[in-house]
Amino acid sequence: MAVWLSWVITSLRRAAWAPVLVFSIHLVALLGFDLYRHFPDFDIPMHFIGGVAIAHFVGMSYRTAARMKLLGEPSAVMFPPMILGLTSLAAVVWEFAEFIADRQFGTLSQPSLADTLLDLLMGLFGGAVWMAGNHLCSAGIGRKDRPE
Repeated sequence: MAVWLSWVITSLRRAAWAPVLVFSIHLVALLGFDLYRHFPDFDIPMHFIGGVAIAHFVGMSYRTAARMKLLGEPSAVMFPPMILGLTSLAAVVWEFAEFIADRQFGTLSQPSLADTLLDLLMGLFGGAVWMAGNHLCSAGIGRKDRPE
């Protein structure tokens, strides 16, 4: 099997569960319970959790590629902005999808510019929180087996 195909399969197995879970919750909330209409602010934590999930997926996929020697080891300086940049890209693509759905299907995903900007901010904040947690875990902060 080609190394890149092995990387794709391994990344999907190890990291895709997070965005798939968030998207599944979104679909159940939207189609099953109509939560966004009854509780419009439900959108805010969903964008935050989506940012965490995408950052997890991108970060773990990169690390898997590095382990398989497809990419170099992530630099401590470049890894955070790369993850945040790709999380930002995913948030922007999601907002474009909401815009298209609003125009083509009459949904009300984006009631205002302020709502769209808050959605983007929450996605970025979720990505930043994942990066902070990842940094703490990578540094071994809080580990009992770490030498003092």
